[in-house]
Amino acid sequence: MKSVYLIGIGGIAMANVAVLLRSAGYEVTGSDQGVYEPAASLLKRAGIIAKTPYGVDNLPQDRNTTVIVGNVQSRGQIEVEEALRRNLQLESFPGFLRRTVMAHKTRVVIAGTHGKSTTTACVAHLLNELGRDPSYLIGADPLTLPYGGNIGSGAEFVIEGDEYDSAFFDKRSKFLDYFPNVLLLGRVEHDHLDIFPTLEEMLVSFRRLVAQLPSNGKLIVAADSPLAMELAQKAPCDVITVSADSVSDYSIHEGSLKGPNGSKFDNFAPGVIGDYNQLNVAMSIAAVETLGISLDDIVNAAKTFKGIKRRLELLFESANTLVFDDFAHHPTAITAAIKAIRKRFPQHHVIAVFEPRSNTAVRNKYQDEFRAALANAHEVIIGTVHRKDKVPASEVVDTDRMVSELKAAGVPAISLENKEIPNHLANGHSDKSTIVLFMSNGGFSSAPAEYVSLLMQASPITA
Repeated sequence: MKSVYLIGIGGIAMANVAVLLRSAGYEVTGSDQGVYEPAASLLKRAGIIAKTPYGVDNLPQDRNTTVIVGNVQSRGQIEVEEALRRNLQLESFPGFLRRTVMAHKTRVVIAGTHGKSTTTACVAHLLNELGRDPSYLIGADPLTLPYGGNIGSGAEFVIEGDEYDSAFFDKRSKFLDYFPNVLLLGRVEHDHLDIFPTLEEMLVSFRRLVAQLPSNGKLIVAADSPLAMELAQKAPCDVITVSADSVSDYSIHEGSLKGPNGSKFDNFAPGVIGDYNQLNVAMSIAAVETLGISLDDIVNAAKTFKGIKRRLELLFESANTLVFDDFAHHPTAITAAIKAIRKRFPQHHVIAVFEPRSNTAVRNKYQDEFRAALANAHEVIIGTVHRKDKVPASEVVDTDRMVSELKAAGVPAISLENKEIPNHLANGHSDKSTIVLFMSNGGFSSAPAEYVSLLMQASPITA
């Protein structure tokens, strides 16, 4: 049996890679320093063993086993060093997938700064509902599919195209291994400052991705993103635009979806909150129609899409309190998440709770933009700055200044350590209708779960 060993299997993306390769017939094992939710439950359901903590004895003895190295691993990591010393076969997961399970498939790649996981899950959901049995890899936990990774018998391979680097030995963007036949390009903005110090450096990777499209390929682009449209001008194939603007090839606005040739679907309401999420669905519909499927059938299948975990995921609901968890970690995503909640629940007092964790959020380059995004809430709590010791002191985000500026703008704000947040929220609980929106691209030190636990002691969950 073919076998692989994943160093860093405990992250949700690598856990889904493990599940995908298991479904492809590989014997799969791996390791991590610790395995936490949601990856822990996912791996357990799939029957995949994750060895913890890292150690040289974890590594496979069979020299024919491929060692897949997660991109957070670096030189000096104990298993990486031992694998190199023993001359084991090392690969990044994008390179391995391209060489093996993606070969000869119709590759549908979803890229862009925002909405990749949701859109990837939606395309996979649509193809699955329509009987195409796709292969797919999603960097999150979908709500309408059993896992975020699977090998199907169908012709399509749907994959989230991450612009982040592949491995310590391959600093190219992951998506440059995918060679799309159909490329979905959502909004593009500067992100990942640790590997793309300038916007231009990031755009180089996206230009190379667009250049991979064949002449008979399709590029579906978010028409409301100037940078995405600029990239689309260099596409060697047909370009299909999607936005809330009626002049786009596909548009979604006020509950109506418009498509090519005058097609229109009123009362269109997929099971996701937020205008930006509905645009993600519209992008997915446009992509799937390029595969020769009836638009009527695609729109009908979209009605059952429920999104993915940690994208405005409802954690708790009582008579006067709702708690949502979201992955937002960029100013645009934070703004969109808060506005979506306020639009859906206009009578509620919205408390935005943000953990500066991403490599963009922990730096001060876009500090003003983060503060302006958080100001869309009625009240703000800023948590612990993640690993700020890894960032030059002159570049670390100044959360105290953000709090002062928010207060000056009339938005109550406070900076707390993550561990202090649950009790702070619980002690400040009032009888007015309140929504607490946690936003982080990490675990937030379990603050959302701990706060929900405190609420459940006082009020039973109703949803």
